Amino acid sequence: MIGLALEGGGARGAFHMGVIKAFLEEGYDIGGVTGTSIGALNGAVLVQGAFEEGFRIWENLTPSQLFDIDDEEYRKLIRRDFDRETALQFAARIGGIIRNKGIDTSRLKQFLQGIIDEDKIRQSPMDFGLVTISLSGLKPLELYKEDIPKGQMIDYLMASANFPGFRLKEIENKYYIDGGLYDNCPINLLARKGYREIYAVRTLGIGMFRHIRYSDVKVTQILPSEPLGRIFDFSRDLIRRNLKMGYYDGLRVIRGLKGRKYCIKPVEEELMLRALYRVPEEQIGHLASLFGLGQTGTRRMLLVKILPEIGGKLGLKDDADFQDIVINLLERLAEEQALPRYQIYEMKDFLTAIRERNMPETSEAAGITAAIRNRITESLTGKHRLLEAARMIAENLMLD
Repeated sequence: MIGLALEGGGARGAFHMGVIKAFLEEGYDIGGVTGTSIGALNGAVLVQGAFEEGFRIWENLTPSQLFDIDDEEYRKLIRRDFDRETALQFAARIGGIIRNKGIDTSRLKQFLQGIIDEDKIRQSPMDFGLVTISLSGLKPLELYKEDIPKGQMIDYLMASANFPGFRLKEIENKYYIDGGLYDNCPINLLARKGYREIYAVRTLGIGMFRHIRYSDVKVTQILPSEPLGRIFDFSRDLIRRNLKMGYYDGLRVIRGLKGRKYCIKPVEEELMLRALYRVPEEQIGHLASLFGLGQTGTRRMLLVKILPEIGGKLGLKDDADFQDIVINLLERLAEEQALPRYQIYEMKDFLTAIRERNMPETSEAAGITAAIRNRITESLTGKHRLLEAARMIAENLMLD
């Protein structure tokens, strides 16, 4: 049984739902969920057994469902695309926000009242917890569902998500603010419940990330493979992309797939080594020249010098294996070619897809390339050297 800790991050919370979808499809037994801010809201939906409904809500979410603002007006605000008249309207809104001591969250509460079922959360066998901060002495509150007074579940969910700039959340004459200012990804809240295998689903949102205080707990972080966008950007295309990204980033961790942005099934180490040993020495010499390691190369040099040099330029750790280096290098070329990301590739299929997107050379062009390759190599720098290296590897790596 695993526990999920969902990090706060506003609109970035769509990423959580994609990751959760991956866990559920892979048959994981999720025993408990903790979260802060949007993480608490998503966690509550999962615990009450309404994940599929919650996922659909994210797919079709609009800003006007959450805030007192027209969707088109919101779009202009996010994109900073407005004329003088619109700017004056925004200025008037800001004046109203200041007079009312923060952004009105009444529409958000109505939205949650249509989704959250407190009784189902309490009756669920799953553990649930959230974090908020009481302004009385700036006291952090780490609460399990059994600690929350009956009838106040939505109030405390809103307290956890009371982002700075929102009107202060009042519960029984006490005021609360966003729990992310204390712990934006409450791993320890799960550990105290006895969970020893925890997945922290990160959004890299604003707030504190507190590391685990228990030495016997295994924590695996699931990180977004690229930036999730601004915390208040509820653009439909961005949300749907983040749902998809969360799903595949989750599968990468769950299934042990390779890649940074792509999902690639690993091959046996022996098969990769055999393929590297079959790279022609002439091509190895070109690779060596590309990175200032001489004009000639051997297969041993490819493994001992060239690939570690490439790994360093890719920003990989020193213990990265040959397969990690090769795949990360090929990903640079795949991105340049706009190869579709959101699918799972066999390694051979990934190579084939990259090769098919390379323009075939005519015999004349091939001759010119061979004649002036060294001169071209000398003029390449940074990203372009890595792309050229990726092309050479893609053309010559045979996984048979």
